[in-house]
Amino acid sequence: MNNFKIPKIRFNNFEAFWVEKRIADIVKISAGGDVDKVKLKESGQYPVIANALTNKGIVGFYDDYKVKAPAVTVTGRGDVGYAVARHENFTPVVRLLTLQSENIDVDYLENQINSMRILNESTGVPQLTAPQLGNYKVYHPEIDEQSTIGSLFRTLDELLTSYKDNLANYQSLKVTMLSKMFPKTGQTVPEIRLDGFEGEWEEKYIGELADIVRGASPRPIQDPKWFDPNSEIGWLRISDVTSQNGRIHSLEQKISKLGQEKTRVLTEPHLLLSIAATVGKPVVNYVKTGVHDGFLIFMNPKFDREFMFQWLEMYREKWNRYGQPGSQVNLNSDIVKNQKILVPCMEEQQAIGSYFSNLDNLINSHQEKISQLETLKKKLLQDMFI
Repeated sequence: MNNFKIPKIRFNNFEAFWVEKRIADIVKISAGGDVDKVKLKESGQYPVIANALTNKGIVGFYDDYKVKAPAVTVTGRGDVGYAVARHENFTPVVRLLTLQSENIDVDYLENQINSMRILNESTGVPQLTAPQLGNYKVYHPEIDEQSTIGSLFRTLDELLTSYKDNLANYQSLKVTMLSKMFPKTGQTVPEIRLDGFEGEWEEKYIGELADIVRGASPRPIQDPKWFDPNSEIGWLRISDVTSQNGRIHSLEQKISKLGQEKTRVLTEPHLLLSIAATVGKPVVNYVKTGVHDGFLIFMNPKFDREFMFQWLEMYREKWNRYGQPGSQVNLNSDIVKNQKILVPCMEEQQAIGSYFSNLDNLINSHQEKISQLETLKKKLLQDMFI
């Protein structure tokens, strides 16, 4: 068997074959011991790292360390086989595996191990031991090529971390602003208000602001005669709401002309409210669709659609009072019609709706970028390692 190979994707200036070796032959592998609870602190200079995938595995800090960086850790329990390059001195605990060598780039090794399928060989408690890991064979290049590959993946990881941090900040900002840009209980003005608006908001019943009707579903819903892949009218399902977070821009399933006679067809964007499965989730259809009976439709609205979408998003958890603990919330058109809401003038509604729409666009763009980067990284892990 040939123990010399090259990867599918490679930087142009490298030509040497990659050599196959056991992991134990290229690095020193050791396992972490027990946590010293007397020494463990909530903050400090040197992290104590266990097998968790959250918080970079950090469970606390010591005033000293056992492993001098750089090194790679590999989870030996739980989700076994997950590698992380470590660039600061640390102490491994709870059988966390540590890999060290002066002749291996740690960023490269992290991604090489993560490109492999490391399976635990034990029964019962999942565990990966040092001998088991050491027996895995890998192809690896010379150190210069390792460093170049490692640098690429480290840059990708830094980009991902940056986008994820920004996403978390935008999501946190939205939660905060939803709580402050709509009046709290007992108040008639919001805590934070956009410039140029004043005066109290007016109390209304939602039923005064739109004609609220329920969608309709052809029965039995499994009958194929209700559907036609060539139809221009989509069929909105709860799964579409989940996958598109309430902003419906495409629908995989299409409803037939016969099925359209058994449902409510929307040819223009409307505000909807889910009353089944994802109860209380606001929805806007941006495509033509038939509407399942698990949704309410706000017809002939006297409100700004984006304003009401955001209010419903903010109010969503409060619908839970219409269900018993542990049971499905029983939401219907009468309950929604009789819900009171404070609303400002149309101009302020539009301004608030625009603010949150822009914030949602930022959140969505970051989510899309994260997805693209994760897809790219997965592809590179497949093609840049053997």
